[in-house]
Amino acid sequence: MADINRQDIIRGMMAEVDGLSYSMASASLEAVLTCVTQALANHKSIMLSDFGKFGVRLRRARSGSHPRTHQPITIPEAVIPHFTPSPHLKKLVQKSNEPNSDVPR
Repeated sequence: MADINRQDIIRGMMAEVDGLSYSMASASLEAVLTCVTQALANHKSIMLSDFGKFGVRLRRARSGSHPRTHQPITIPEAVIPHFTPSPHLKKLVQKSNEPNSDVPR
């Protein structure tokens, strides 16, 4: 399974929308990513129907150990981005795992 990068998404957008130029697809993708990034940076969530919800979570401070010295350390709390897939997306992903599935892999 190959990973998909930004260029692949732009080409996919161009294939989906007739007459969409590379520069317009690229600008559209940048605008979406900027909106998502700014919302998460402001601790807001983003809900996209039939796709999922982007949000942030607080990871509490916890104890751990230094990987080299194995000395105990305290790992500080952090706010991290989080994604929760919609039931529709979960179903599509699960269906793509089934034999004889018509969902492309």
